[in-house]
Amino acid sequence: MSRARIPLIVRMRQKWESIAPKLTYVGLWASLALLMVIFPFIQGPSSSSAFTILFTLLLGAAVMTIRGGRWLKVVALLSLAASVASRLAFMLTGEVWLEPLSYLFATTTLAWVTVFLFLSLFETKEVTSTTLWEAVSVYILIGLTWASVFTIVETTSPGSFEDTSLPGAAMNFPTFIYYSFVTLATLGYGDIVPMSQEARGLAIMEALTGVLYMAILISRLVGTWRPRRKDEEKE
Repeated sequence: MSRARIPLIVRMRQKWESIAPKLTYVGLWASLALLMVIFPFIQGPSSSSAFTILFTLLLGAAVMTIRGGRWLKVVALLSLAASVASRLAFMLTGEVWLEPLSYLFATTTLAWVTVFLFLSLFETKEVTSTTLWEAVSVYILIGLTWASVFTIVETTSPGSFEDTSLPGAAMNFPTFIYYSFVTLATLGYGDIVPMSQEARGLAIMEALTGVLYMAILISRLVGTWRPRRKDEEKE
């Protein structure tokens, strides 16, 4: 390898290392968009398989946002594999208890990634564009984690939530993604209503989570941000 090529390769590697984290966050957002946009139009026998594929992509994209220690990603991958395996077993056997189990492992996966990214976000010493991408991704992961929790509650105790705009409609994970982000943003449209005390308590906890996260995040970013000095701008 010639000496002339070494600086170019180094620069390309540095460029990739700066872009790669952003691509993982884009993958997370894209997989969420696919699940919310495509799945409602899939009907019939293929809907269950399509949901499993989209759901796996979503969990996989969440796991890929982990950077750093390999064991962190290994734990997340094992939890993801357990969620997918129990989901497939539910599709093949029809055993009712396997469905909430799959969402339990999904919740574990999402919560694990969320906590890790949250801690990583607050360890940063300087606000960069990657920091902002990470902050938005944590917000999305919080909403997805709560959506999975709500799904567990509904599958183990049917009737915990009710869709007043579509009475009798199935309360599935995509529906709870919508409800979760409405609750997280404290919009409160009122079309989906928590009926049980457990469901209402969880809805309150998520609303508080959304408010506290934004307050803590803004204070942290403001405290970390520093204006560039004139000598830095000239460089």
